[in-house]
Amino acid sequence: MPEMTVILAQVLGGYMLVMGAAMLIDRTLIARLLARLTEDIGLTVTMGLIALMIGLVIAATHTRWDNPLAIIVTLIGWAAIAEGALILWLQNRFMGFFAPWFTSPMVSLIWGGIAAILGLILLAGSFGYW
Repeated sequence: MPEMTVILAQVLGGYMLVMGAAMLIDRTLIARLLARLTEDIGLTVTMGLIALMIGLVIAATHTRWDNPLAIIVTLIGWAAIAEGALILWLQNRFMGFFAPWFTSPMVSLIWGGIAAILGLILLAGSFGYW
């Protein structure tokens, strides 16, 4: 497996596992973050730029479709580009659209679980367990 795929899968997997666990531990985390983002345009633009830059770096260095792990990494990169662009283009409208999705503790539980599981899948794949 190409080295870049392994490195990106480890970084993204670690991030998603930690973030998913944080959402499972504190089910109000994302709701509070989104509320803060709708109040602070500077923070919103910064978050959009960070997501966009991470996505662009992944897309520029790793657009691969030759194995399942590479496909997951590539899709995460392109999703980050879309997220960053939408945040920058739509700002509060984008945040306002997604905020209601995360006000329920059950929704945070579901998304936190999905993020943690995807993180584990990426880490397991990057360390050769599948």
